[in-house]
Amino acid sequence: MVRPAPERRGRTVVHDATCRHAAGGGTELGTLEAVNALMRDGARACTDCDASAVLIPALELGQEHG
Repeated sequence: MVRPAPERRGRTVVHDATCRHAAGGGTELGTLEAVNALMRDGARACTDCDASAVLIPALELGQEHG
């Protein structure tokens, strides 16, 4: 899930679909779409769910092969 960041306008946060912070709306994404969303300026992965543990290593792996 990707949602607007509560702390700053124009920023987004990528969450695992089961994250309590993703409740109440947002855009559901597949894994590749979530990695792409993290590559955008102003995006970050939620550190309260599995999003950062799963997606950040995938993002770093892709940069090694780019």
